[in-house]
Amino acid sequence: MDTAVAMGVAAVLAVVVSADQGGGAGVAAYLWAAALGALMFWRRRYARTVLALTILGLFAYYAGGFPAIGVAVPVAAALYAAAEAGHRVTAIIGAATVLAVSVAFRLLEGQDFRYVVLYEGVGHAALMTAAIMLGELVRARRRINALTERHITLEAERRLSEHKQVLSRDLHDSIGHTLTVAAIHTSVAQQEAGRHPEAAVAALGHVSEAVSQALAELRATVRELRADPPPALQDVESLAATARAAGFHVRTRIEPVEEPEVSATAYRVVQEAVTNALRHSDGRLITIDAWHANDDLKVIVRDDGVTADAATEHAGLTGLRERVTALGGSLDTGPAARGWQVSATLPLSAAALSAAQPLAAVDSLDASPHLAAGDPATAAQPLSPAATRESTGTLSGRPSHDNPGRSS
Repeated sequence: MDTAVAMGVAAVLAVVVSADQGGGAGVAAYLWAAALGALMFWRRRYARTVLALTILGLFAYYAGGFPAIGVAVPVAAALYAAAEAGHRVTAIIGAATVLAVSVAFRLLEGQDFRYVVLYEGVGHAALMTAAIMLGELVRARRRINALTERHITLEAERRLSEHKQVLSRDLHDSIGHTLTVAAIHTSVAQQEAGRHPEAAVAALGHVSEAVSQALAELRATVRELRADPPPALQDVESLAATARAAGFHVRTRIEPVEEPEVSATAYRVVQEAVTNALRHSDGRLITIDAWHANDDLKVIVRDDGVTADAATEHAGLTGLRERVTALGGSLDTGPAARGWQVSATLPLSAAALSAAQPLAAVDSLDASPHLAAGDPATAAQPLSPAATRESTGTLSGRPSHDNPGRSS
């Protein structure tokens, strides 16, 4: 950008010099134009110095008797750079100095007042004012963008904090419930141990299931509540393993993401979609895709279950939509060509795009480890709730298709 500005200033001044107004357009005049343009290379770091050198260079140019090039055009870029850098007062003083010295010098030479002040002076003043205002507008726009990004970051952090509070309440409720169930069945086992051993064994089985579920929920929640490290998109294999244990085939294609917030949000999208599929889908296949598309990360999770009418969006999807929106993205859910689909678009920063590996995707297509080996008929169907309970040792199982609503 600085190179383009420098070349543009030099080119414009060279064209003006070539008009050969009021002096001899020799090689030195063109070198002077190139020197004024070259100052633009340092306009960002030393804006006030560049402005001062440009003004002094303009005065020295006219003192050397070179062709007239006006006063506004040579200093317009330097005035813009000073205003853009936040030196508005310096820019105004510089413009006023150039205009005052130019008008005074030309009037002392005997030029017509109306021509110098009312004609050329007004035009030069308008051009320099426009350059300063443009610099101020660009600076204000950048400031607004920075504040907006900061506001989005703070809002995302606030929503994340609220989400953690919800998780802590859910943890308390779930652990309290499962431990209560375990305590009740423990009492039953104690009472029936002598009279009905088979009932005691069944009660202890329920205790084992309740404790296993409580431990699983505790571990999952603790992992989520930890601030360092947060869940990442690369961790979706654990979600895929859960779905496989419930009888699904799962295919994943994941491209890595360097931004922690985007990666964590993408993980939540996959988690919510897989959870809904486990609860409501009667399909056999879940596909999880996450890839870079231009300046965004696209996340799509599909299952091939029977498409149901869209249900009312409840807390799970509502909270997920708010999380995605806080990052400037979008979330869509609904029927796909075959089954159900959850898709999200999350914007990526330039740093994350440059750090991303374009073809570092992870592909896998695994059948559930709990499917009957060598039995195509069995492998083609997901496990029933009872079979799932027997193979996993937990209270969780796939729901029946009597309640196909997709919201959680």
